[in-house]
Amino acid sequence: MEEFRLDETERALLAAWREARATGHRDPVEQRLLDTWRQWRRQPATRPLWATALQHRLGAETPPAPATGLADRRGALPEAPGRVLGMLLGGAVAEFITLGRVGQRTTAVLFVLEGLIRAHTHARSSGDGDPVGFALGGLQRWLYTRGVPWHDCGIDAARPNGWLVGEAELRSSDTDDPTMLTALARVAAGRAAGSRQQPINSSDTASAVPLGALAALWSGDPGMVFALGGDLASLTHGHPNGHSPASVLGVAILCLLRGISLQTSLSQGLSGWQSARTPLTRALWLGRMSPAGFRPRRAHLDAMRPGRSGLDALAIAVRVSTACEDDFAGAIASASEHSGDAATSAVLCGQLLGALHGPTAIPVEWLEKLPITTLIERIAADAATEFGPYPDESDEWERRYPTTETADPPRPSTTDYRTGLTAVPRLASSRDRFLGAVLGCAVGEALGMPIAAESWDEIRSRHGAEGLTDYIPAGHPSGRLGSDTQLLLFSLEGTIRANVSRRATGTDDPTRHIQHAYQRWLHTQHLSWPRAAGEFLGGTAAPDGWLVGQRALFQTRNPGRTMMRTLIAFAKGQQAMGTPENPVSDSQGSSAIMRAVPAALWSNDPAEVFRVGMNTAALTHGHPTAWLSAGALAFLVSRLMNGEALSTAVDATLEQLAPHNGHEEVSRRITAAVRLGRSGRVPPGDVERIIGTGSTAAEALGFGLYAALACDGDFDTALPVAVNHSGNSATTGAVCGSLIGALSGAEGIPERWKSELELYDVIERLAHDAVLEFGPRPPAWSDRYPPT
Repeated sequence: MEEFRLDETERALLAAWREARATGHRDPVEQRLLDTWRQWRRQPATRPLWATALQHRLGAETPPAPATGLADRRGALPEAPGRVLGMLLGGAVAEFITLGRVGQRTTAVLFVLEGLIRAHTHARSSGDGDPVGFALGGLQRWLYTRGVPWHDCGIDAARPNGWLVGEAELRSSDTDDPTMLTALARVAAGRAAGSRQQPINSSDTASAVPLGALAALWSGDPGMVFALGGDLASLTHGHPNGHSPASVLGVAILCLLRGISLQTSLSQGLSGWQSARTPLTRALWLGRMSPAGFRPRRAHLDAMRPGRSGLDALAIAVRVSTACEDDFAGAIASASEHSGDAATSAVLCGQLLGALHGPTAIPVEWLEKLPITTLIERIAADAATEFGPYPDESDEWERRYPTTETADPPRPSTTDYRTGLTAVPRLASSRDRFLGAVLGCAVGEALGMPIAAESWDEIRSRHGAEGLTDYIPAGHPSGRLGSDTQLLLFSLEGTIRANVSRRATGTDDPTRHIQHAYQRWLHTQHLSWPRAAGEFLGGTAAPDGWLVGQRALFQTRNPGRTMMRTLIAFAKGQQAMGTPENPVSDSQGSSAIMRAVPAALWSNDPAEVFRVGMNTAALTHGHPTAWLSAGALAFLVSRLMNGEALSTAVDATLEQLAPHNGHEEVSRRITAAVRLGRSGRVPPGDVERIIGTGSTAAEALGFGLYAALACDGDFDTALPVAVNHSGNSATTGAVCGSLIGALSGAEGIPERWKSELELYDVIERLAHDAVLEFGPRPPAWSDRYPPT
């Protein structure tokens, strides 16, 4: 076995093994274990479901999963990716064994799956997911692989895009049921695609029924899955017996993905189609009553009088899969031996048993014969990624699953497949920019905090003519968080919890949730919860949620006096929550500003973002300069997240400030920053004389903005400019880092800053959770982010 460095899951695997055996050396058994583990990773089809679940548990902590078919209320389903692979391979192998080739049902399933992945990618980008329309686009690309010229396939694009359409193994002109081809050709010629309400034809053949299995990926709601399964099949099949079986199949697969028994899963699916319950219920009963080891033969199945309808094919599959539940090969042999649509009934049987047992139930020799096993493993892994808790948001993913090419949309469905999508959609690039804003704040404060009380002369004498250009080594990690970053994290957690509440109750203002979060932060500053909670003690007898459980945050990092004084006064009941109209202090200190960054997520309306940023700061800082500066920073981050240039965002910020009373001080500092920034880098003393030292919120905003502008958004250059001066280096560095992070995204922050940043994993997880919450499909967080 070739030696190479162990990854995290392999180290965890060996650690678990060694703990069980109480030994500390690599013995031959351990090496065989590693060899087997690596084989499963290289060949997912050989990996049993328990190993898929073990890999899930050995990995990093998995965040709560989105509302898809690969999760339930407890979070991600560890075995579900293996079951999805088993479902896809099971259907493909069954058709290949029956027909002797990669058939039209398998290839259509793969292209519709690709369409659903594109639809979900689009939903994450725009908040508007149309799985049926994107599935139709997939079928039009499938039509192209059947030998139809691209310009006759009904998509207004110069050429087909995405990776799947380029796979030569999927091209063929063979067909044993022309219904799907004929229906798609009519759509390409201008006819509206079919729907359950307005059928495109009266066909009841079975070839579209396997598409229904894919509906189980889109949602965890059986009703939605039932509707989507039927909608997918009705694109080409107009008779209920041609599309309703797809609905039944979708619900059954959804249950199987959750580890529910085959009989119960089928019963759940059958319960939704009342008009066909008698033949399907009888098929289930016949399968259940079969003696152990019994395999239905042609005579038994022909006695059911099978035809070529979807109902007939599903009835055969229900009986055979139930009778041969533990015999995949026997089940496929039976399902393909009757006078009806043997290919479809075999595919359905393979999908059901593959989802039940995973890919290891399929005979290895069959998988070796199937020419597209690797291809299916690849798209199954992509589906598990897209519908899992952390979808891929890279540019490469957008190229592989582009969302720009679609067919003419079908008639609207009666089901809203956007259920669960929030009103605050975010592009994938915007999410990376928000993560960059949070990380940039943490890095900037960590760099500047050790020199925040030193003069420029002292900094040069200690760190050289260029000043401080890297973290000061002071233990590991060297980039220590400051109180501004701590409060930013608790502000972000409060904003997440406010949105959870908004989804449940319609809350329209996050301020009270943020105040609650600040009292939890106060608890981390060595105050007992009864002393820190204030009026929140009645609703939360103990500090709740995920963030306050991170014990490394229980560090006092020289927080501002105004913060401590106002929060303690609130905890004692001596004052209410601060607002711009009813201030609780007259402070214009800089510790008000960074806490406003999470407001950029709250709304797509820049004016609303500005308001929330102001209100966040006004909880503790009552001077207009403080809360207007905070609103301005939130506004800037919001505009940068949407891809605006920094100079354009600054102009818009000045316009946003102008109508507010008391804006002059903030506007003056921003204008001075722009003027200095156009001159390039100037001596720190000149910046301090014109903008200030960063002691007030307006000065900190202006100084950090100047550094970002003067260095043209370059992180490595701008951060030293922002911190090397005789002033509040921690906050000016945080402002600069946050602006450049929002401008370039987290990927634009050099790795050296992140690798030595204290609590980097916590910061990244919280920011990523935030963009999930404000994305199109927010998770069911349970106790992680309770809406208290």
